[in-house]
Amino acid sequence: MAKKARVRDYDQFIVRLPPGMRDRIKDKAERAGMSMNEAIVWCLEREFPAPVTLEDRLEELATMVSMLTDSKDTYSGVVHLIAEIEETLDAIGTKGGIPADTKFSDMVRERLDYWREIELDSWRDRNESPFDDANWTSVEEPPEGDPFPNLPDDEMKKD
Repeated sequence: MAKKARVRDYDQFIVRLPPGMRDRIKDKAERAGMSMNEAIVWCLEREFPAPVTLEDRLEELATMVSMLTDSKDTYSGVVHLIAEIEETLDAIGTKGGIPADTKFSDMVRERLDYWREIELDSWRDRNESPFDDANWTSVEEPPEGDPFPNLPDDEMKKD
């Protein structure tokens, strides 16, 4: 874990404020229960956020995975996690995005695509029946009670 920086180690920057702005900052900071410095830093953090490292993002994703184990709605959690992974992959290597090796993001993307294929096959296994007439196109409806409606009578007699 990284050491917490001491206040005296922080960078200092002198800012010239237009007339009246110091008082406005002071009033808003007091109402928010903050010092003027905290209020200014808070505003600057919103406009100039620290860059996200790949390690930070992977830690966030790992936290999401651990939360999924406790979730009652695992499927929607997985869908959300996949969207977050894709967003992370899109941010890798882009200007202002997450600095990382693009080979890494390509590898993760390939594994994600592979997972999607497996999940689709699994979904089909769970939800599609090979015996469901809606999955087959046929010219005529099978007669009721006939288990082999498309066999010619000669082939039926052979058995």
